Amino acid sequence: MADKPDKPQEPPPSFWEVPGPWPFPSSAEIEQRFEELVRARWGEREGSAPADVFIYGEEIWVEMDLPGVPAEAVRVMLERGMLLVEAIRPAAPPEEQARPARIERRRGPIRRRVPLPAPLAAARIEFRLESGVLRVRLRPEEER
Repeated sequence: MADKPDKPQEPPPSFWEVPGPWPFPSSAEIEQRFEELVRARWGEREGSAPADVFIYGEEIWVEMDLPGVPAEAVRVMLERGMLLVEAIRPAAPPEEQARPARIERRRGPIRRRVPLPAPLAAARIEFRLESGVLRVRLRPEEER
């Protein structure tokens, strides 16, 4: 006589059955992660302001193209671990007889968040604008 197993064998789970909680993120989580990835890679842009980021020891330097923007129209600050630059590129006064044939240069507000390569809770911010290039120097705050 053949031996009978003590308990019946369970069939293997089907392809669609996932043991335990659902392991995949919801569509809202996927969308949020995608937005974070895009912002981390390219930053948020309103207007055009390409930027380069450099690390010099403990300092972070950022250079951003802001041609045609006067220095008094630039604001630079740290916000949630990112460098936030706000500026206004004024509209060019049209010549009396000039009729635009092509307009490519964006005018108006520029708002750019630049992800920083290292977290800075607080920093001393120095910046200057010369020859259309904004140069920002971020130095970590010294603890007291």
